[in-house]
Amino acid sequence: MRKRELLKIRDKRMVQKFHELYDIKRMRIDDVLKELEEEWFFLDSNYIYSRIFYCEENNAYYQELLGKNAKC
Repeated sequence: MRKRELLKIRDKRMVQKFHELYDIKRMRIDDVLKELEEEWFFLDSNYIYSRIFYCEENNAYYQELLGKNAKC
């Protein structure tokens, strides 16, 4: 697999985990980012936040997850 493909897979899982912790388990955003940073992805929390909300593809996927959750 190429490095670019691995980054897309990582980002997708990061968005899924963020959605699970923040929107489903209803944790505070700072606690979610800290958990993602220290227990899941070992990346800076500011980087994680920017990958989720400032990357167009990742933000679109997050909005899609929110839409699925609202329909349930």
